[in-house]
Amino acid sequence: MPVTKKNITEVSSAVRSAYQKAQDVLAKNSLDYGIELLKGIVKKEPGFLDARVMLRKAEKTKYAHMNAFSKVLSAIQCLGPIMKGRAFVGKKPLVALGCAEDALAINVAATPAYKLLADAAKVCEATFIAVEAYEALVDKDPKNEANLNTLAALYEEDGQGLKVLHIRQIIASKYPDSLEAQAALRAAAALATMEQGKWNEEGSSVAKSAAAKKDDKEVRDDRIIRAEEDVKNMITVYEKSVAEGDESIDLRRKLAELYQRDGRFQDAIDTYDWLVKKIGTLDPTIDKAIEECHIEISKAKIKELTEANAPQEEIDKITNEINKYRLERAEDRVRLYPNDTLIRFDLATIYWEFHMIDKALEQFQLAQRNPQKRLLAIVYLGRCFAEKKQYDMAVEQYDKAIAEMHVMDKDKMNAMYFLGITCEAMGNDERAMDCFKQIYATNVNYRDVAKRMDAYYARLNAKREAERAAANKA
Repeated sequence: MPVTKKNITEVSSAVRSAYQKAQDVLAKNSLDYGIELLKGIVKKEPGFLDARVMLRKAEKTKYAHMNAFSKVLSAIQCLGPIMKGRAFVGKKPLVALGCAEDALAINVAATPAYKLLADAAKVCEATFIAVEAYEALVDKDPKNEANLNTLAALYEEDGQGLKVLHIRQIIASKYPDSLEAQAALRAAAALATMEQGKWNEEGSSVAKSAAAKKDDKEVRDDRIIRAEEDVKNMITVYEKSVAEGDESIDLRRKLAELYQRDGRFQDAIDTYDWLVKKIGTLDPTIDKAIEECHIEISKAKIKELTEANAPQEEIDKITNEINKYRLERAEDRVRLYPNDTLIRFDLATIYWEFHMIDKALEQFQLAQRNPQKRLLAIVYLGRCFAEKKQYDMAVEQYDKAIAEMHVMDKDKMNAMYFLGITCEAMGNDERAMDCFKQIYATNVNYRDVAKRMDAYYARLNAKREAERAAANKA
């Protein structure tokens, strides 16, 4: 199946959420964790351009901060995934793409990794990824004519005539007497002229204007629409297209998402229902969006009842209905998509929230297979074991997760905190305080860590005073 370009509006809500988390993580300079998150996204959605760009930038930043020895070591370490990927290029190109990403995450300067990426991309009919790979190679070694020629051919395949011309001019300037180089230059000039001709052709002013409007519309569609005015304007544009008979799935999906952002939840539900009928199956992302809309409608009812001083029984009834609905939908999605570990993670968190510990434990064990949720699932496993007072098993899970968390971010502080309170429950105050101290050194206001440390030192001082008093009496 060919890999196609995707923008942020065309990927699932789960991928968008992971992408936003990666942005937040990188903003805190947590490079390793951010790279790991983005790598997982790119493996799942190799055509997601924004994630690819952000990943390469993070990898280059990481590489720039390496010392000479680390760079040499990373060049050796990345050979493993490259060799593995080479074995999959022809038969499983998507696996090969993933191996190339593994290699680049280790050493973003590795030439063989880019060549693996390009070769796998060609098999996946993803010329744009092959272009990305060879642009990096040319940037690394601008005088390498083989790479220049390959990039020119890829630009030509991708319809980028002006870029083809630029490369052919570079090569022709080095070989002014080469008939082959001059012929390639003339061909590139003709291609670039044809590309420009699409804009300059006689009598095309109306077409150009329409194309410009189309391009402008696409740019607006592709960015994340945050401003309320933008959302309402885009809803008007899409509603007009629907009224004119546009029945494209992509347009209706975007319209449904905009309705949801604008708080028009029933309109969103109706549009999502249209999509389900059109597609012929219930996509889990759409199902989740419909659920969220129904919940928001119920929350609005709770707000109305609260403001009207309605009996608490009425409010509790709607709250219980929401919880029952959430649980039913989550369980149903797992039945429909039993191999989707992200859906299992969502169900596991609902079981945890409703204190259904044994069921949560089972789902978190399955959910840890998901690369994006793996460490979170392991921490939750620890919390489940701790809730069952199986403290030694809880500590094993926390230690396992923390060993793979290289930056003291929110997730690691969470894991350290739960390890600390579990150690307290086991009577191991010394290890508990070691956990809390590490958190305190990063964030003095994290949860109740400061109070726990004060209580520990109060107990410690009281014990010392008692020992001193006993010694004085003796």
